[in-house]
Amino acid sequence: MYDKKVMPTAYVLINCDFDHKDKVMKGVNQLPGILESAELDTAYDILIKLNMGTLEELQETIKGHIKKIPHIQSIVTLVTIQDTDRNSL
Repeated sequence: MYDKKVMPTAYVLINCDFDHKDKVMKGVNQLPGILESAELDTAYDILIKLNMGTLEELQETIKGHIKKIPHIQSIVTLVTIQDTDRNSL
């Protein structure tokens, strides 16, 4: 258990159908908690930064919403937990 308030943030790498990248970006950007999104020219097509109030809400957004956007082939998620009582790096 944490005594302090923590803020979960996720960085999500998305592979999608190349011909539908714009539709996927539009779908992703309509979700709550999206702080940033960018198209990539790497092994992954899209990077998003997502912040929610709790880890459970973050997981629900990723599993319940992002994975259900049409034309997404796969995702990789990196989750950070920031202690709000400390300064950012």
